[in-house]
Amino acid sequence: MSSLINFLNPKLKPSVECDAVCEDGYTAANLIADDAEQLERGFMCFAVCKPPIEIIFDFPKAIDMKVIKLWHSSGALRSTAFEVHGKHDGIWERVAYVRDLPKGMDSVTFCYQSDYNSRSNTAAAQQQSEKVFFFKTAHKILATTNSVKIVIRATERCPPVLRKIQMWGLPARCLEKADRELMKTIWSEISDPYGLRDQALQQQQQQAGQRSPSRHIPELREQSTLEIPEEFLDSITWDLMIFPTVLPSGKVVDQSTIDKHSEEEAKWGRLPSDPFTGLEYTSQRKAILNLALKARIEKFLMEHSEHFKSVPRSLGSSRMRRRHASQFASHMCHQQTSAAGTYSSLSSLAYKHQLQQRKTKSTVTATATSAFSGSVSPTSPPAAKRARHSHSTYAASATVTATISSNSNNSSADQTPTSSSTSATTTEASNNTSSIDQAIQQALQKITRFTQVLPLQQQQPPSCINCRSGQFAYEIRTCRHLVCRECLVMLSTAQQCVCKVAFCGGDVERYHKLP
Repeated sequence: MSSLINFLNPKLKPSVECDAVCEDGYTAANLIADDAEQLERGFMCFAVCKPPIEIIFDFPKAIDMKVIKLWHSSGALRSTAFEVHGKHDGIWERVAYVRDLPKGMDSVTFCYQSDYNSRSNTAAAQQQSEKVFFFKTAHKILATTNSVKIVIRATERCPPVLRKIQMWGLPARCLEKADRELMKTIWSEISDPYGLRDQALQQQQQQAGQRSPSRHIPELREQSTLEIPEEFLDSITWDLMIFPTVLPSGKVVDQSTIDKHSEEEAKWGRLPSDPFTGLEYTSQRKAILNLALKARIEKFLMEHSEHFKSVPRSLGSSRMRRRHASQFASHMCHQQTSAAGTYSSLSSLAYKHQLQQRKTKSTVTATATSAFSGSVSPTSPPAAKRARHSHSTYAASATVTATISSNSNNSSADQTPTSSSTSATTTEASNNTSSIDQAIQQALQKITRFTQVLPLQQQQPPSCINCRSGQFAYEIRTCRHLVCRECLVMLSTAQQCVCKVAFCGGDVERYHKLP
């Protein structure tokens, strides 16, 4: 109730009337007294008075009543039934009532059901106070009322009592702006005389930093004839959206429009709600950013940037773009997991084959360079260094050496290692090719082909699982087998299908053949 005003505060000048005879010092004026001692006494009728007792509260200006809270007990004396009436066009109309209040309740709270759902406090406070909702037609009466009447209808074998009462609401919208601001100013001085609340709000704003800058909406040039698609326009302001957001009602508006509507609602003490339906946001019913539409709008602006006066380089903050990109990436990865898994083995094998080819090529090139430099230089490398070469390096160098010294007199002696290394390379290439072909065949077998012709045994017409006749009409959902009526009667006695799967009468449903 921090944003509401208690209009029964004596500084707001309310008045009260009651025709019943009261005990000395327990008049109805105690309910709006400025003295704390009188306020604690409350209201109590004379011992011989019986319900109903009417107490009328008048206000100097029209108000929008939201919540009425009554403390109906004073010691051992308790009032058990109340009625609330509002005055509309000079006529009293009942807006709420309650009867047979339990003993464990300390107070009664009259409010709207929507306000109770959004402003409900702790569980302990809810248990101590009885919640009673106004009628559905109470809004047109209490939205602009100057008088409220409380009627005590029943008591627990005692005179009517009312220890305390509070009436919370807002200035009526029909009032002038100056009167509304005056009421709010008076109440702020009452509730926060030292301005501690304003200081706390300023500190929070300083800690949180300044509000995000206003979003610049690109404007078309005067000579431009570009037509903006209707789906890119705000449903309320009819401007180009920068952050399109889907409301619970299904409408799409910009985030700035939602912020402005929430600020206007906060001025009247209401929580953020859907501008079209008026329903307050909850964890299941809230506005959601339309990422797909936002991406289309950005693409549209980039493609037609010459038609606009100025287009921002980036429409969203870097943090928001990273978050949206991660959401899109995770969504796309989730969709492509099944398709990518089919080719995982094939891709890894191809990568290994390419890596092996690169290593072999680099080894041959290095060996060829060393062999060529060794043949030209007058001195050969030491014997110990030549002994450290591996057998694979020697085979590769033999291949290159045979090519270089093909014109020399020792060509006949070098033909044997050349032919052996060539045959080894050919065998290795053929093995790699065969392994790749096998991996391709395995991958293709796992892919579902919708154009593949089914085998003949799968194209046989469906039939009864028991008698194999084509006159079936029922399906057993537990095992998905089709049966005819005669076989169903026989199987129902044992409650078991031919495939030894148990079923009951609820698992059998009618099977409709497609033409």
